[in-house]
Order: sequence, then C-alpha cells, then structure tokens
Amino acid sequence: MANEYTHLAMLYDEWQTAVDSSAWADHVIRLQERYSRRGVGGDGEGGRPILLDLGCGTGSFCLAMADRGYDPIGIDWSAAMLDRARQKTQAREDRPSILFIQQDISRFELYGTVDLIVCLLDTVNHLIRPAEVQKLFRLCANYLNPGAVLIFDLATQHHLATTLGNRLFFEDQESHALFWQNKYNRKSKISTAELVLFTLRPDGTYDRYDEIIRERLYDYQQIHPWLLEAGLEPVGHHGGLSMKKPASTDERHFVVARRPLT
Repeated sequence: MANEYTHLAMLYDEWQTAVDSSAWADHVIRLQERYSRRGVGGDGEGGRPILLDLGCGTGSFCLAMADRGYDPIGIDWSAAMLDRARQKTQAREDRPSILFIQQDISRFELYGTVDLIVCLLDTVNHLIRPAEVQKLFRLCANYLNPGAVLIFDLATQHHLATTLGNRLFFEDQESHALFWQNKYNRKSKISTAELVLFTLRPDGTYDRYDEIIRERLYDYQQIHPWLLEAGLEPVGHHGGLSMKKPASTDERHFVVARRPLT
C-alpha cells in the first residue's frame, strides 16, 4: 500500500462525495452500542472514548466521530492523505484534537489501549496478503480494551467482480481528468485499478500522474477463523449501512469482532 493515493489525495474527497461520513459514523456507533461490552465512557480526556481509525485517509470519519464525543487517532500509510487530514482539521473553527500518525496498519504501534477500532472503506481489502490481515487482527486484539470492538467493512464479490469488474471508468472535470481501467482476476480474487490522472496547471498544460491500486476479495467465512485465532469474538455481520443480514447484492458487508472481557 506504500505508494497508493500519493497523487489521488488532492482529489480524494471530491471523488468520495457519495460517502456520507456522518451516516457512517452513526452506523458505527449503532454497531458499537449493540455489540460492545465496554460500558459508558472511555480512556480519553474527560472520560471520552478513544477511537482508532485504521486507514483514516483524509480524516473525514475522524472528524465526524470527534463531533460525536470521541477522541480519535487516525493511522494511514499515505503522507499525502494525512496532510489533507491535518489541513481539514486545522481549518475547523473548533480545532478538534485528533492525532494523525503515519504507519503501516498491519504493523501499527500505540502507547496504550483504545475503546473502539474501525477499519473502513475497503481498507482491509487493500491488504492483499492474507498474512497482513491476520497481523492486523492480532494487533487490534492487543490494543482493544476488554469488551471493546473492532468494526470493519469488506468489499463484496458483487462490488469487486461486477460493479468494478473489467471495466473502464472516466471522469472529465474542469480541473482534472481521470482514466480508470479496472481488472478483476477471479482466480486470485484480486482487483487491480490502473489510474491515470491529469491535473490542470495555471498555464493550461497538464500534469500526469499514474497510480495502481489493488484489492483482494475476502469473505466472512475466510476471515472468521482469523479473528478467532487473533483472540477476537466475531459477534456481528451485516449488509451495507444497515443492521440487516448480508445479501449477495450488497456492495460491502460490515463485520464486528469483540475482545473478550476476560
């Protein structure tokens, strides 16, 4: 994941307008309220719960959770995405206290435990080596307080093989143009997006940036034993931003795993 989103960070929020960070925050809180056994309050300042957002990107989710009384920590490997996250935080009049750290999410380190961990927007799928996902789960089990939960989503086969599939996407705006050739390998279960971005310069010429983004399909049956091996209890599995059972046509599924109280 080291080189992903280096150049896309500048336009990431513009492309993610369909993602309502407030709706995602409300859904995560619903899942936490149903499955967490942590109790009221947390280890943050003034008893606020501490949130760890793995793969935090440009910080939109961290900001939404700060508005809901959490003390967020955001971790991402992309320095460009973290720069945008810090800029957005500093631009807020209330200047919420959010700690952003550049680390590999499959090797992250913290100074203490947290009350909630999330890993959202296909971030687990971006770990294309299963061993990295297993390391991630073990770290989450280590840094979660007893009774606290890990909440993450998984891009489904419908999303990777059908919605994206082997298709070409194109976006033409006044300030930029994006070409996105997607390929899905059904044998390896890896989706590869080859992106070419052109951004307009003041003199009317364009800068070109090329990036490759890969995602691997993981299903619940595959990751279930990994959670157990890491010392986490799989307690929730839902389709989309709902509390319903997963369906084959969902674009993503949410999984909730809890660290045991003892």
